[in-house]
Amino acid sequence: MITQLEALVDGAEGSYATVQDIRNLEHIMSSWPERKDTYLAVQEKEQSIIDRAMEFLHENQSFVEAKSVDSLMVDRCRRDITFTLRSYALGMLLQDEEMLKDRVIYWQKNILQAMGLQNNQGVKMVYKAICLELTAEQANLLKPYFKLGQDMIMSSSN
Repeated sequence: MITQLEALVDGAEGSYATVQDIRNLEHIMSSWPERKDTYLAVQEKEQSIIDRAMEFLHENQSFVEAKSVDSLMVDRCRRDITFTLRSYALGMLLQDEEMLKDRVIYWQKNILQAMGLQNNQGVKMVYKAICLELTAEQANLLKPYFKLGQDMIMSSSN
C-alpha cells in the first residue's frame, strides 16, 4: 500500500490521479478489514505460531547443514522466525510486496545462507505453522507474501 500510495502521489504531482490509480486504491481499501483482522490474529497467536514452526524445524533438522544445533542457533532461529512472521504479516497488512522485498526478503536470504539453511525450508515451516494456527482465509491472505519470499530465496540458491 505504501509503495502504491507513493506511486500515486508521484504520478499525480501537479495533476489529478488517473481513474486506474483510484480503482487500485479502492481495491486496496476494500480488503482492509480482512487484512487488518488477519494481522491482529497473527499478533495474537504469534507465540503459538513460532513454537509450532520451531517444532517443525526441530523435527526436520536435515535441512540444517551443521551436525548439531546449539542453543545459540536455536535462539537466533527463534528471533529470525519472529522477525519473518512480523514482517510478512506487515507486508500483507500494507499489501506491499515491494516493501517486503526491500526490507526483509533480501536480508532473509543472507541470514538463511549464513545459518547454513538450505533453500526456503524455514519460510515453509513458518507458513505451515500459520496454516495450523489461523483460519484458511487468513492463511490465504498471507500465502502470496510467503510464496514471494520462497521464490526469491529459491532463485538465489540456484
